[in-house]
Amino acid sequence: MTTQGPLTSWLLSATPQALKRATTHPFLAAAGSGTLSKETLSQWLSQDRLYAQSYIRFIGMLLTKIRLPANTPSTETLVNPTIEQTIIDVLIDALVNIRTELHFFESTAVQYGLDLTAIPPDEGGGSGAISTTGSGSCPGFTGAICGATNNSVSQAESGEINENSTTNPRENLHNLCKSQGECQMQAGSEICSPPTGHTGTSAAPTTPDCEPCQPSRLTSAAPPEQGPVFFAANRITRAYIDMFMSAGSPGVSALEGIAVLWATEVCYLRAWRYAASYGKKKAAAGKADVDADGGALREKFIPNWSSKEFEGFVNRIGDVLDEMVGKMKGVEETEVLRARCLEWWKQVVWLEERFWPDMD
Repeated sequence: MTTQGPLTSWLLSATPQALKRATTHPFLAAAGSGTLSKETLSQWLSQDRLYAQSYIRFIGMLLTKIRLPANTPSTETLVNPTIEQTIIDVLIDALVNIRTELHFFESTAVQYGLDLTAIPPDEGGGSGAISTTGSGSCPGFTGAICGATNNSVSQAESGEINENSTTNPRENLHNLCKSQGECQMQAGSEICSPPTGHTGTSAAPTTPDCEPCQPSRLTSAAPPEQGPVFFAANRITRAYIDMFMSAGSPGVSALEGIAVLWATEVCYLRAWRYAASYGKKKAAAGKADVDADGGALREKFIPNWSSKEFEGFVNRIGDVLDEMVGKMKGVEETEVLRARCLEWWKQVVWLEERFWPDMD
């Protein structure tokens, strides 16, 4: 261990102001005070659910980084598991927890009438929006109704639209996302949003909103028609998902991946502990049962996300992370990894602050 102390303590003290902003957001105060509307809660919860779904893939990627000892187990290892065994136990528990959490999301949403595919206004939601499944990270998805029929993206860029062709360029884009496992369209769907075809015969499509027909990629194009808005991960949720995929990639160490896992969980715990403090103030004022969301946060979500059980799980991850660092050999290598973990920590805190909806 270096003179900087345990890695977890060092990270928590590294960016105090950013951490405070990320875990004391006005959204959390409104959630704890019972003034958060059912609509706003639904919009945030729908994104948190997508985040949780990507968490499963992230944990799976971390599991592939752990190698159990090949030697025959001894009495000592049965009594005192190796660090690799402990890491696997924690990661498997994380998978079980998140699967339980997703069921919890769904059952609570049904009980309180929450919409898990709600679209916030800044993402095109509101009156006239269509809420359906899709993937914001899917290269074939744009949230518009254009179904241009041409042979290739290059033809679309040059304006050489072949209206007699039966090949939809978006299908090729969608095939890419399906092979990467990113698209969340319902089973049986062939493309990410329903094609309707061009209505004109000119070189410039009349609804240039699909990926190969965006106005920025055509020299001349008519103004886009506003099509239906599809539910998908918003920009910050996509950034979180991208970070998980990056932290779980082969070029990143298991220690860094565990650091990202711990960072997300400790921020989440601190955030909802802050929200819970407002609930206590509300109860003291005799207004505990008055909630704009019908009671979902006060009765279900906040007790779950601020519980002693969740705190114990977060501490287990932190203990494993500190133990991994403690077993490293060489001061220079240790300091390099601590610096990398600090960069991951800063990224998590930055995203966490922006994951909460604006309350203007």
